[in-house]
Amino acid sequence: MLNKVRRYLYRYFLERNGVDSLGKALLWIVCIVFIITMLLKGIAKIVFVLILWALIMYMYFRIFSKNLPKRRAENARYEGKIRYFKTRMKQGKDYRFYNCPSCGTHLRVPKGAGKITITCSKCGHKFDRKA
Repeated sequence: MLNKVRRYLYRYFLERNGVDSLGKALLWIVCIVFIITMLLKGIAKIVFVLILWALIMYMYFRIFSKNLPKRRAENARYEGKIRYFKTRMKQGKDYRFYNCPSCGTHLRVPKGAGKITITCSKCGHKFDRKA
């Protein structure tokens, strides 16, 4: 009997998404919101409890989802944003970041150069900024 249940659960979870890095991040967010909820009173507590339940339901929806390509795409977008944020934080000590006013391209300029004219590498637009 135990082997039968074990095989059923194995097959059930085999075609599910499971816990990925976005799922782990959601779990941490749920823990933080839970701690905040315990510290609040009144209407704010009710609002945070609703947020907490919505996060928990979304987390379990992702874990038990059978739509693997969509969940993997969500996770890839999340990991891309985290990677972008980490590189920006590392490079933030040595560089300033600007967006081209013409095309919106992200441009990186070394810090401490004073007032400079920046030329966009994509569209060639020139603009002045302090580095």
